Amino acid sequence: MKTIHCKTYPLPDTRTPDDTPSSESRSGVLFAMPERRAAGTLIVCTLFMLFPLIGHGQGFGLLGIPLDTLLKTKTPRVDRAYITTYYRQLHLYVVSDRQDYSMQVVGNAYSLQYKPNLPWALGLGVNYRWIGTELTVKLPFFGYTTERRGKTKPFGVTINVNNRRFWFSTQYQFYRGFYLSNPDVLQADWFAHASAYPYRNDMRSQTVTSRLLYQFNPLRLSIPATLLQREEQRRNARSWSVGGAFSYQYIRADSSLIPAALVADFRPESRLLSLQSVSLGVDVGYTQTVVFHKHYFVNFTVRPGLTVLLQQTKTESNASENQLQPGWQGTASVTLGYSSATFYGGIYGSTTKVNRTFSNGLINTDADFVKLVFGKRIRYRPKGILKQVPGL
Repeated sequence: MKTIHCKTYPLPDTRTPDDTPSSESRSGVLFAMPERRAAGTLIVCTLFMLFPLIGHGQGFGLLGIPLDTLLKTKTPRVDRAYITTYYRQLHLYVVSDRQDYSMQVVGNAYSLQYKPNLPWALGLGVNYRWIGTELTVKLPFFGYTTERRGKTKPFGVTINVNNRRFWFSTQYQFYRGFYLSNPDVLQADWFAHASAYPYRNDMRSQTVTSRLLYQFNPLRLSIPATLLQREEQRRNARSWSVGGAFSYQYIRADSSLIPAALVADFRPESRLLSLQSVSLGVDVGYTQTVVFHKHYFVNFTVRPGLTVLLQQTKTESNASENQLQPGWQGTASVTLGYSSATFYGGIYGSTTKVNRTFSNGLINTDADFVKLVFGKRIRYRPKGILKQVPGL
């Protein structure tokens, strides 16, 4: 899966344990030496990936604006009794993740559930101050098989920007190639007669989502810690949030999404060739982190919301219809993790409902995500060409 993560992390309070080595971090200095050299190489590779942003002779710039200016943001305040930041340390980590997406075409008594064939991914990541990247490859096991579920062509881009109180995220996700994950609706005991799921190479789905959140307790609750990033939550904390959301979705196929044998079980307007929807909404969220045994923590977040949804549909009879109706959306996530001055890691999982209607829904979509991280924090000071990069 080709995925690009463009990340801007919050700058921490400069008065952190980074400036005063602890006994735990000092004991890891000799062990970290070869990792530092490898880390320098990985950062150089990351900078080459960002080469289009780099100018010659006049320093570094983006769209004509010097990065020296772009990267000098005000250092946020945090309550150090609740949050420890490790912004000045290099983070090297192993990551494994999997996205899941499902599309349910709603019928009278049951739904058709289409899914892309998506694998687990495994790779390495690096974060240092404002820059970070992950390089992963798909794993050809854990149930991933193109012989049974067909081939899916995925592409995704995610951008996250935050300054503690405000959190902005936007994501684009594209899939082509879906299999019917509940084939028994076509024929009872489907796999007694077939070895593969029904597969539709002509089905495509594009989704764009953008969210802006305002957090009410950013000085005591660390969002980066809940995402297994470069902060540590030291005490229990909780916070409410409010926000706005925008989403666009385009689902289409060359023929009806309803197989001919099942037409009688679905409304005429469900025999879709395409569906486009645009929604605007507001949501209210609550998140809480509980710390136990000093370095272990569990976090949960719920964020339901209401939307106004505009849908445009086209059926196999070439009939088009526009509808404006109220709807809902929601996101929930759970993190179980460990974080200290030297090591960090855990598991993060989330589920998102997009563009749901209160009645007469045609297609419901769910997006799920699971991520496992194990990383090490290393004292590192850039040398050579890295010292010339603003913010490093």
